[in-house]
Parts: sequence; structure tokens; C-alpha cells
Amino acid sequence: MASDLIRHKLKRQESVFAAWTMLGSSYVVELAGEAGWDAVILDQQHGIGGPGDLLACLTAAETVPFPALVRVPSNDSAAIGRALDAGAQGVIVPMVNSAEDARKLAAAVKYPPVGARSWGPYRGRLVHDGDYLDGANGWTIACAQIETRQALDNIDEILSTGGIDMVCIGPNDLCLSLTDGAVRDVRHPAVGEALDAILVKCREHKIIAGIYANDADFAKLLIEKGWDVISIGNDMGYVGQALTNILAGARDKTR
Repeated sequence: MASDLIRHKLKRQESVFAAWTMLGSSYVVELAGEAGWDAVILDQQHGIGGPGDLLACLTAAETVPFPALVRVPSNDSAAIGRALDAGAQGVIVPMVNSAEDARKLAAAVKYPPVGARSWGPYRGRLVHDGDYLDGANGWTIACAQIETRQALDNIDEILSTGGIDMVCIGPNDLCLSLTDGAVRDVRHPAVGEALDAILVKCREHKIIAGIYANDADFAKLLIEKGWDVISIGNDMGYVGQALTNILAGARDKTR
């Protein structure tokens, strides 16, 4: 099979930094690799790119090369299979709130006897050495996104589901859920307590702990706490902020 950089780095107790991309641009994927990111997450839930862009981005990730995870729009076996067949190492499924949701996710990612994934890795088999079927279940990553109070209440059941390899915490949605929509601050104490509790549970169940950080300062706190896979902002935000800063700097020089 192809190298499993995420698991290899974690065995060495190294943080994995995953560039979160929403623009659907294969060139951005290549730039992220050049910049030194360890992996890339291709957002097909809230991102701009469609299925055609996904294939181009996965091809770009292979040229870097670094692992690519895809956040699919929903817990749909067809969308999950499409991403894996196209060469993604794993999928992130939003709003996994129960053991039933987790079982559905695992079944779509893993081949029998672990799951029920349909055969057809037209490109997935090309990015690996050896037989894809023999190694796919141990290499692919089924990642459940934890974003709600309900998911937090069911965290033990979700993490103990066979075939689940990783969770990715969406602190923004988690904050909205825990505060009934009253707060949008990921540094809210309720969010901090929830994150600490989830990380403990991930360690107990030997599940990879991933999380999205809005900014570098928040990411530093997560690194200190020992989160495994960390994303910091996204390419849409990077471009917007750079445009703002460049224009502001130019205007300052003309005054």
C-alpha cells in the first residue's frame, strides 16, 4: 500500500498539520504541499469545488505527495465511496451524532468483513503498491465529525464503533450547539471542557483526534494539549485576509 504518513507521524508522537481547502483548486493543493503541510483536507460540504474539482485535487495531492482526506457533504455511502474510489485516503463525515451514524460511516469506508463498501477503486488502486483490497481497510481513514451536544453525549458509543479510525471536531458548530446558538466563541468554557473530555475519550479508545482551529493562536493551545491532526483556518480565509492586508498596507504608505 501507499505510505500512511498520518499514522506514521502519530506513532512518532508528531502533530499532523492538515491544510483545509475550500476553493476546490488543485493548484492550492500543490501550494500547500510546497509550504510543508503534512496532509490536505478537501471540503466538499461547505467548499466551492464539485466532483470534477475533487479528482483534480486528489491528483495534485498525489504529486506532492501527501495524504488527502475529503469532507463529504453528508453521511451518504455513494459520496463516501466516490471520494475513496477517486484516491482519497479517508473521508470526514459531518454531523455524526450517534452510534448508528458511526456504523453507517464505517460500513461505507471499509470493505467486508468490517464494512460493506462497494468495489470500484478506479483511481484508488493506482496510488498504491500491491493489492488494494488486501490493505484498504487498514489504510483508509473513517473520520466522524463531532459537532453537537448529541454527539458529545454519545461519544463513547461513536468511538467504540468498529471501523472508526478518527474524529474531527468542529468547534464552531459545537459551540453553537452547546450554547443553543447564543455564542460563537470557540474559546467559550463549555467548548473547552467538551474538547478536553473528547480528547480523553479518544485516548481511551485509541482513536485519532483531529480538530479544526480558526487561527494559529487557538491551534497552539490544541498542540500543547496533544491533539493529533490539526487544521488552521482554510484557503478561502487565507486569500481574503491577504487581500485585506495588502490593500491596507498600500493605503497606509500613501498617507
